[in-house]
Amino acid sequence: MSGLTWMGEVPPQKWMNFYTKILSKFASAAGLKLTVKVDVTPEGDVSKQKVDETKSALRELGLNDDIDCR
Repeated sequence: MSGLTWMGEVPPQKWMNFYTKILSKFASAAGLKLTVKVDVTPEGDVSKQKVDETKSALRELGLNDDIDCR
């Protein structure tokens, strides 16, 4: 078998378990690519402060801080 692919939703309460039980087995080897889509739809609006904090945190992690606000 040359590789594997999985796609599905991981509830926020299980993110750490997902990493521990699945991703950690592949994290030290080359060839692991993880694509994440975050969709936040609260009952009220997302405040500008939370958007700015999220952008800042993404930059601190060395990630793209381009957020699509709707």
